[in-house]
Order: sequence, then C-alpha cells, then structure tokens
Amino acid sequence: MEKELEQFLGDCRRQQFSAKEMHTICQPLIWQIRRAKAQRWLLLLLPMLLVYLLWMYCDAFAWWLSAFGRLLLVQLLPYWDWTPHYQGKCLIPRGEQRVAEQGPALGRHETLWENCVLCESLEGIATTSNVSYSMLESKFLERGLPVIVTDVDLETDLDSLLWLINESAPELISSEPCDVSSNLLLRKLFSVDAALQKIRSLQAQPSTRWHLQLRNCQRRAVKASRLYFKRPYFYPLHLEPYYSSWLLISHQQQRPQAEIDVRGLIFVQQLSGHFELELRPKNPCNDGLCPSLRMRLNAGEALVFSTDLWLLSYGLQKPNPKQSSIASIFEVDWQL
Repeated sequence: MEKELEQFLGDCRRQQFSAKEMHTICQPLIWQIRRAKAQRWLLLLLPMLLVYLLWMYCDAFAWWLSAFGRLLLVQLLPYWDWTPHYQGKCLIPRGEQRVAEQGPALGRHETLWENCVLCESLEGIATTSNVSYSMLESKFLERGLPVIVTDVDLETDLDSLLWLINESAPELISSEPCDVSSNLLLRKLFSVDAALQKIRSLQAQPSTRWHLQLRNCQRRAVKASRLYFKRPYFYPLHLEPYYSSWLLISHQQQRPQAEIDVRGLIFVQQLSGHFELELRPKNPCNDGLCPSLRMRLNAGEALVFSTDLWLLSYGLQKPNPKQSSIASIFEVDWQL
C-alpha cells in the first residue's frame, strides 16, 4: 500500500499538479487513512473502557480482577521481589529522609493527645441529609467529628430480615460468629442457625423478651452479609468493602449501655425501632477535655464516625411494644 501510494504521488509530481489539485485528489484517501487510525484507537480504547467500567460498578468483576492480579504477582516473585514495595507509600525513592521516632502503639482506648483539640469545643452531634461521601469526609470525618445522616431510609422488619438471611445467606447461617451476646441460648449451644430457629419459634409469643448481638468476622460470613445488608446511598465505590459487620436486635427487652469493640470507619444503620447510642472520647481526651455524646438513632438514620477518637456503646431504655429494634454496623478499614 505504501509503495503504491509513493508511486502515485511521484506520477502526480511529474505531471506538475498544483497543491490544491493534489489536495482535492488525495482528500478521499486522506479521509480513509484517518478513519482507519480512528478505528484502531477505538478498538484499543473500548476494551480498556469496558474493563474500567466493570471494575468500578461490578463488585464481582473487581474481586476476580484483584484475585488475578495477586496470582500474577505471586508468579512474578522469582523474577522480581516486589514485597518491599507492598506497604510502601512511594515506589520511587526520594533519597535519605529523616524518619520521625514512633512512640509505643496505642491501645484500643487511647488516641493521640493532639486529637483532643478536635472535640474539646464540641457541644453535640451534627445531623445532615442528601449528602455525598466526599462532603462527609471533608466536613466531618477528617476532623474526627461524628455525624448522623437522617435520610438513609434502609428500613426493614424482623420477618423480612429473617427471610432474607434464610434465602440469600446460607454461608452466614453455617458460620461461627464472634462477640456474641444473647439470652436465646447458652453460649456453648449457640450457633446462628439455632438462634434463628429460636427467634422464629418465639414469633408466636410476641411478648417474650429477647436480644441478639453478633459480629460476622469470618470472611465468608461477611461476604454473605453484603447480600442482605444494603449499603447507604452515600457509600462510595472507591471505599473498601466493610471487613466486618454486626447485627443488633432487641425485642421487647431493655438493654443497658454496653461498649462494643469496633475499629476503623464505622457505619451504624438503624433498620427498625431505635437504639440509644453513646460515643465516648478516648484517653486522654476523656479527662474533662471532650464531652461524651448521647443520641437516639431512629429507623432510617445512620451514624458515621471514626474510632480514631471515639468509643461506641449502645443500649435500649424504652423498647417499642410494636416492633423490634434492629441495627447493622459496618467496619471499614479507612485510609485517607
């Protein structure tokens, strides 16, 4: 094709065509060449765009792509040791830098004393609605401030929740939960399946008081919980999926305030009824510097906060006689 084109241009030059005539003669050919280039770029970019869209909007595809990438990295280990870069923040060395001395690791009830200035003038907990995650992050989370989102509207009742678990989450039913608290069964007899069967049997006795608290800590149970615990509308695609989930249910039973061990970025969603929540500042901010925050979380609302500064407890003083109090909690490994 190139030889024929060069021969054609040579013939035109010998016949002394003007530049305007050459442009008129070659215009269809130029258009075809540009069209062929555009098609090549389109064929190259379309698959990349398709992979990107699937990765952004399809959790299953993103998981498989991530798994394939890890397998590929393992195969590359004999040829390139990438492990020193795994936890690194920068792939390109920037020369010698002074490294600040790190103090001892903080305990679960401790925070840096510099964080106390973030909450020392706090008078209450803010509420918001129709909000984006970027706004939550910049206005509240980066400053260590908790916030209640009032228009989450992820409500359900006990019957619907039990049906969803039974139909869509067999891995959860067969899993071994942790942080269990319940008056349904002796701890040595407790299993998720046995607890759910006990709850179904008690539905014929609506006046019977009971409660259930469990945390899904096994990977397969956490993945299964994503099938019946919907994310709030402001949960962004770029944020990691939650690594642990909690289910809190109290039926006609008062519950004293009890602290639960949650870590990271926390989403507490009230699905039915209400719970009374309390956020207490960590040491040393709890020594008269920052206030404890008490709130009532109603159905359709969500509390979002970071455990860098706060400890969480929940309870129930006045149960609703017409409905169970149900809440879910997501723990997310939050890295800015």
